[in-house]
Amino acid sequence: MSNVNTDGLPPEMQQRIAQIIEGAKQKAVANTQPQPETPHQAAIPQPAPKVPNLMDHTIALRQEVTALRQELHAVAQVTDAVGQAVGQLYATFQSQTQPTDYGPEYQEALAAHQQAQMNEDY
Repeated sequence: MSNVNTDGLPPEMQQRIAQIIEGAKQKAVANTQPQPETPHQAAIPQPAPKVPNLMDHTIALRQEVTALRQELHAVAQVTDAVGQAVGQLYATFQSQTQPTDYGPEYQEALAAHQQAQMNEDY
């Protein structure tokens, strides 16, 4: 923490900041030192690490299976929702079954073009 730039501050503020930093350093050193045990605490044996047995493994596997079932159900719901949305979009764009009327001039030009195409074949 010695990289604090206090050059532009008044001397009393620099001194106060230095005291705060020094106090923080002392607290950090005090927290890293191990706390002495009382004779009673030293007499208590530390519990041995528990070795998982077959039942623990079975319970853990059942929990994983339950989580995977929930995830699979959520994926199925998302897939169904996406399918419904795609169906709605498709229906929106396919709702127009009749061709658009472009006006009488276009209809006449189209009929003349089609007649000309039919006459070319003969």
